[in-house]
Amino acid sequence: MAAIVTFGSTLKMGATGAGGVYAAATNAVGEIVSMNVDGLQANTIDITTLTDRFRKFIPGVIDSGTISVEVNVDPDDAQQASIIDMLDATASSTAPVAKSFLVEYGDSLNKGCKLECVGVVTGFSFKGAIDAALTASITIKLTGSLNFVDVD
Repeated sequence: MAAIVTFGSTLKMGATGAGGVYAAATNAVGEIVSMNVDGLQANTIDITTLTDRFRKFIPGVIDSGTISVEVNVDPDDAQQASIIDMLDATASSTAPVAKSFLVEYGDSLNKGCKLECVGVVTGFSFKGAIDAALTASITIKLTGSLNFVDVD
């Protein structure tokens, strides 16, 4: 497989299916500047005893990671507003709701891969500077397993 061009990459969100599983995420977050999925990481459990000369480990639970997105702030973007509302609901003691997320790398001509997952928005922070656009960083903590699909 050739290198995947990130031009045209998107992050889409939607409701989860029954039982909190991934369901079609069709609503694109607008004005994305950069996007990072830090990916899977297996935790380890130390089982070393006092008679062991070397540490011993067994695999623990797998952490699905985090999606970090930077966007140009757009007050008219429905998905950016929805993300802020999710955090406002958390601040008012309403439980946060997991959402379906779809990361698509590439555009309609150069699709390379996509990642289907479920996550909870945990952060939305603004950044402003001299001679710069107002941007926001969005953090999404993933829950459960990920589905990685090669769409070439």
